[in-house]
Amino acid sequence: MSILYAESNDEDARSLFEKKLAYRYYVISQEHPHIVNFNFGEKYFYGRTNRTFIPIIFNNGPRGALKLKLFNERFLQQPDSRPSAVNFVVDAFNDMAQQFRKCEQMGKLRSGDLFLTNLKIFKAYQEPKSMYAQHHRAYSSAIAERFSALKIKVRNFNEFATELMVLMKKSASRIAFTKTGYIKSRYCPIACSGLALEIADLDVTNDQAKITEFVESPNWEFYVNACNNHGFMIDESVPWRIVADIDSKGMQAYAAKYDVNGTDEILNLGYSTVHGNYYTNRFKYDLYNLYNAVKKKQFRETTICGNNTPVSKTVYPRRYSFDELMSLYPEQYFLDLYFKIRTMEEETPPLDAELQRLYNDCQEIHTNTNVFRAIEIFEQILNKPFDNRGSLSYINEYLQANRP
Repeated sequence: MSILYAESNDEDARSLFEKKLAYRYYVISQEHPHIVNFNFGEKYFYGRTNRTFIPIIFNNGPRGALKLKLFNERFLQQPDSRPSAVNFVVDAFNDMAQQFRKCEQMGKLRSGDLFLTNLKIFKAYQEPKSMYAQHHRAYSSAIAERFSALKIKVRNFNEFATELMVLMKKSASRIAFTKTGYIKSRYCPIACSGLALEIADLDVTNDQAKITEFVESPNWEFYVNACNNHGFMIDESVPWRIVADIDSKGMQAYAAKYDVNGTDEILNLGYSTVHGNYYTNRFKYDLYNLYNAVKKKQFRETTICGNNTPVSKTVYPRRYSFDELMSLYPEQYFLDLYFKIRTMEEETPPLDAELQRLYNDCQEIHTNTNVFRAIEIFEQILNKPFDNRGSLSYINEYLQANRP
């Protein structure tokens, strides 16, 4: 067991805290501004939200020149794995890896360093659609199990929705139900942004290995400077994870080769907000499927008649086709569910009175415009940092200021 740094999380809490602190102070003592703590402040959301903290995903679509690109096979740990990332990020890494090879040949780098002589890609872009699908299956199964364990019986979809809200009050801030909330949560890795690369496969809990293999490597300073010159940040907690800094001149120069200029164009052309597409294509189906998973085929119910006589009867919960459910419950009903679930998913929800005003205002926007505009405004307000939001009643002023 290392005296100074943690080698796993299998130590007592006090020792682990002190060793993690020692590791962090040792790394930040290097005084490189592009070694970044991605667990602190707004950097926690980097690559997964836009400038207004609304969850986004890389669209890899036809709107612009930003698409996924495969890495040069020479720089892959496993050539048959074919990892990818956003094209300008791949270009930046390929150039940096080539620089490492040239400098080794010129004797400017120590040969034989396990990770910092010949850079190799171990992990890159992870597709958020499949990750969310896996997450949602697990969460839905857990919800269904809670319904069963608590012996919750529902007659129809409305009773199901009421009970679901009760359960989600206890879990949604920790485990998101919606894709919008998931992208912003700790369960969604930065790798889904297409901006993050990993050049090693070490255990993230082993701080001693981070020090030995990276920070104390003779090639560490070269690595740090090369990342800076090519527009990469280094993850303070995972020094083999490098993340494209889309605000840096170095990374923007690579993006410019695709006629994409500046941070705003990278975000606008390469990324799409999650909420509109998710609400339209998944949200209602997910609730419908969850209802069918938790409702029983039948159950016995006992009631007391006027003469205090217990009467037992068999209850058959309502069965719906999806189209039938949509016809029975209006859009406003599902919007209200979406608003409430998303609010519960945020760690610092506003006050109840402010929330009700927000819900009412967004429902009115839906009535006067369309559902997409209502959700867009809702997410704009909800995702603002709470300490900067002030009273949510300023929504009318916000709309006036942003009117086309």
